[in-house]
Amino acid sequence: MAETAAPITAAAVRLKDVTLDQLTHAVRVLADGGTLIAPSITSRLLRAIRASPAPAETPPVRELTGRELEVVRLMAAGYNNREIAGALFLAEGTVKNHVSTILLKLGARDRTNAVLRALHEGILS
Repeated sequence: MAETAAPITAAAVRLKDVTLDQLTHAVRVLADGGTLIAPSITSRLLRAIRASPAPAETPPVRELTGRELEVVRLMAAGYNNREIAGALFLAEGTVKNHVSTILLKLGARDRTNAVLRALHEGILS
């Protein structure tokens, strides 16, 4: 309880001149993991966001090998590494290496992102 109370307390301290209903609502939002931003801060926050540099574009996709294409297709079908290994008659460690290379080549952070990126780039149809 103490671990979750500290962030709620710290966030609630920022609230000033609020009604009991607003305070109750704020406590519920914060307890559920939400965030509240005072209207007086909103304009400063928006200015800071607008002034910040645009996010870097996703890196260009490097061409996948035939085997990597097979692996990414099975990833898209929901296969885990063990199932991919069985389907392609490979060692599970080899599949893990292929998955790592696919993530790198597609600039993806995880398997789901890799499949989405492959779909977006037309690698998977």
